[in-house]
Amino acid sequence: MATADPILTRAEYDRVGALLDARSINNRERKDTNALLLGVVHCVSCGGRMYLNAQTGKTPTYKCNSHARGDKCEAPANVRGDWADEYAEREFIAAVGGLHVTRVIEIPGYDPAPEIAATLAEFEEHQRQEGRQKSRAAREAWQRRADALDARLAELEATPATPARREVIGTGRTYADEWRDADTAGRRRMLLDAGAHLTVKRGRPGGWRRLDELRVVFTLRDADHAEAAEWAEHTAFDAV
Repeated sequence: MATADPILTRAEYDRVGALLDARSINNRERKDTNALLLGVVHCVSCGGRMYLNAQTGKTPTYKCNSHARGDKCEAPANVRGDWADEYAEREFIAAVGGLHVTRVIEIPGYDPAPEIAATLAEFEEHQRQEGRQKSRAAREAWQRRADALDARLAELEATPATPARREVIGTGRTYADEWRDADTAGRRRMLLDAGAHLTVKRGRPGGWRRLDELRVVFTLRDADHAEAAEWAEHTAFDAV
């Protein structure tokens, strides 16, 4: 114990820690790309990720990356980047755009037993120093410390254990609102959090002027988002 009068209780400290963890930045996500569908778009033939090829003077295109991985793809796919982006955006907003966004805060439980054990060990060690003080000031300081530890033990013993819980907080915004205001990286994170998965088949030869939607399939693999999207679809259907 650094002080007999801590600024935060242990339960408050744990709650603050949980809030900070929830807002921490995942530094593993690439920041050096403008590809909306990085980690979302995949080749049907090999199942591997497709990456945006944005060579100067050429239309940016998502391409199967099997060769770079050292794998063999029997039918490597590619698709214009803007077509794939627009299709994924349309399908994502159609699925969840009208749903309200919530924030989930994980609040840890609190069990005073470990802190009781640590404080008791400190108290017992302190008691071993009784009678070794030569001055009155030292004896008084020793007694104040003993009293503080004893009071803290009594306080901890009176503190009930509390279970962990989750708080779901409404934001008053929809996924469409969030998408509209986000940059490319923010939109990509929304897709990845929802488990968005876009597969692309190899196209037929010819001068296509728009996306052949028979080549692509968009799904949401996160169970919560998929269930919410299904519920919203049924609700809209029932309202017709």
